Amino acid sequence: MNKIKYLCFGLLLLFQSASGEFISTGMSFLKVPSSGRSAATMTVFSQLGNSPLSIFENPVGIATDQTMVSLSHHIWIADVSIDALAISVPLKRSSLGIGLNYVRIPGIEIRDLPDDDPAAKVEPQYIAVAAGYSWSPWKQLQVGATVKYLYEHLYTYSGKGLAFDIAGRRQFPGLLDLTIALQNVGFSGGNNSPLPTILTIGLVRPEIFTNDTFNGAFGINLGSILATSDFKIQTGIQVSCRKLLILRGGFERVGSVNRESLGFGIRLDRFSIDYAFLFMPEGFNHPHLITLSYLP
Repeated sequence: MNKIKYLCFGLLLLFQSASGEFISTGMSFLKVPSSGRSAATMTVFSQLGNSPLSIFENPVGIATDQTMVSLSHHIWIADVSIDALAISVPLKRSSLGIGLNYVRIPGIEIRDLPDDDPAAKVEPQYIAVAAGYSWSPWKQLQVGATVKYLYEHLYTYSGKGLAFDIAGRRQFPGLLDLTIALQNVGFSGGNNSPLPTILTIGLVRPEIFTNDTFNGAFGINLGSILATSDFKIQTGIQVSCRKLLILRGGFERVGSVNRESLGFGIRLDRFSIDYAFLFMPEGFNHPHLITLSYLP
């Protein structure tokens, strides 16, 4: 039992900085941004579409008029890696998406006592397999839903779960977008910890400038992690030059913990590259996220 306690404590320390809080919710990796594009703006623009990896953050964001594939790699402390793959396909007035998110934490040491000699080394793993659907019943309104199969393996424990996301987006005159999203409603079998259910209300101005050379966007998310009652605020901004280079920045405060982010995106014909750098709380390394997208 002591081995499990030390292992779980280490994982809580690991994910508390990624999620901006210190609390034992199950499947905490679900709060980590899935792509460089979303991480650079703290997921503020995840509802705007054309990003298959939005399937893990806001299902209306998978809306697209072209088939798109995205692959993301997340590099962090102690060789922790997060890899996500997603594809979105346009349908009539709707879009369909599927995705896989895989987290690997190598070299976790477990101990019977807090000494220098570990009893063993383990490699916890987390997996989320998602299927999402986004539908536009009329031009200014989008609704979406995602179902996620969850799996985690920690030392001798393995758990499975099921989670659902639902979201709606309303476009108002004057270039304002309002979105409401409820993430991670479900259960984690065999684990008494609740899933990190998050309610978010976001407001985005998707176009600040009106010329063809420069364009910009600004947004803000307000929400709550329902299992802990922690309030969160996220802001993001991005500026694009000729739709080729996009500069991004973001800020997040969850509970009493702050995070900042910077990043950029490059569009090259059918390919795009997005990068994000996250400034984590003191004592933790700073993650890098790289995402490659392709239009077949």
